[in-house]
Amino acid sequence: MNKEHRTPIFFFAVYFFIFLFLYTAADKVMNHETFENVLSRSVLIGPTSAYIAWLVPASEILIGITLLVPKTQKTGLLLSLLLMSIFTIYLIFMVSSGSTLPCHCGGIISRMTWTQHIWFNIACIVLAALALLKPNPNPPEPISVNS
Repeated sequence: MNKEHRTPIFFFAVYFFIFLFLYTAADKVMNHETFENVLSRSVLIGPTSAYIAWLVPASEILIGITLLVPKTQKTGLLLSLLLMSIFTIYLIFMVSSGSTLPCHCGGIISRMTWTQHIWFNIACIVLAALALLKPNPNPPEPISVNS
């Protein structure tokens, strides 16, 4: 992505998702046994919990790294949008199934109710989409080579 097309919302989204994903991944890795235990009780994930418990934080770390590299930030935002969409679909399923499992997304986010978590995720999806779609209204002027 050309620097002239990056907007303040683009940079905010990049740094927000770097913090979000690295923070929650670190919490999931540090509390891996608890995270896996919660996933194992999910009707949707249950038998695959051992794999998912490593796949989720690994994905979050990979996306965080992708967002750190300027040349791959757009890809990182696309992956953020995809991952947040998957998480949101999972949360909606959990709410509609009547699950009473605790959230173990990491840190303070784990204290949200399922409904609050869904709204938080929707806001994250909107942020990623806006960052990817909103063009810079004032791109820098091209430098003239004429003297």
